[in-house]
Amino acid sequence: MPTEVLARESRFSEEEWSSLMDVARTFRYFVIESKYGYVDRLANAFNHRIAEVAVMEALREARSAADAGEKVHIPSEIHVRKVVELMKDDLSAAKVLAALALAFPEKRGEE
Repeated sequence: MPTEVLARESRFSEEEWSSLMDVARTFRYFVIESKYGYVDRLANAFNHRIAEVAVMEALREARSAADAGEKVHIPSEIHVRKVVELMKDDLSAAKVLAALALAFPEKRGEE
């Protein structure tokens, strides 16, 4: 679903949806690998710091996997910053990020 449609139907802007979807691609790697810990921590976060730490730890592990030759998407720094800011302002963004990671459609030939 295009981000402009999502933005019209929710409290998040098109830019925020784009950032959430970019970061969710990274979390999708962990779902595919059946490593649900980071996604669970996002979904169950009761404050923004817990969600932020989950994002940073997941990015660190994703970077290590990419360096080891794994096919994993690394989101842009701008999108990561936007998601962290969004979670500080609205913790429900962490739950949306977790849901996107779990439901993100796979494309053939991609992660």
